[in-house]
Amino acid sequence: VCVSVQRIFVDNALKQGFVERLQARVAKLKVGDPALASTEVGPLIRPGEVDRVESWVQAAMEGGASCVTGGNRLSDRVFAPTVLVDPPRDAEVSTSEIFGPVTCVYGYDRMDDAIAEANSLPVAFQASVFGQDINRVLHTARKLDATAVMINDHTAFRVDWMPFAGRRTSGLGTGGIGHTMDDMSQDKMMVIKT
Repeated sequence: VCVSVQRIFVDNALKQGFVERLQARVAKLKVGDPALASTEVGPLIRPGEVDRVESWVQAAMEGGASCVTGGNRLSDRVFAPTVLVDPPRDAEVSTSEIFGPVTCVYGYDRMDDAIAEANSLPVAFQASVFGQDINRVLHTARKLDATAVMINDHTAFRVDWMPFAGRRTSGLGTGGIGHTMDDMSQDKMMVIKT
């Protein structure tokens, strides 16, 4: 899914427990045939994409990231669901859209630093904020440079009527049935004098 979660910023005070719960859940994901309803993670589009994802993950681990689950190919078209903790900020997994089953977790001490890091890339699409303090959540949502911010839900949320678009170098035009029809239409004016 093009809006799958790739970078997660977690308060350092909560990070260890969060990583443990995330690792346990990701390790249980059902990998298999995408035609089966029970499958949660399917193959990548071609073997070359598995090679690319594998090289990005390996480079992140060589740069100091901890891999708490996955990190390896399962076949020529399938990469294991992977969680990396604290990959280098300049690693491909941190700076480019991976389009593979890889999620990175980064700790932070100040929320504004996490927001700045989230906004630092040339790509921007959807974001999520989780929290119980509504003022802090809304402050964060306003500051995130994303076309949609989900609050207490994941980034893959989507309904057909919502505008669905990236910012900067993410995407072209606005998706969603009505928005796509509008993007694909051109207005024409006629002035008639009799």
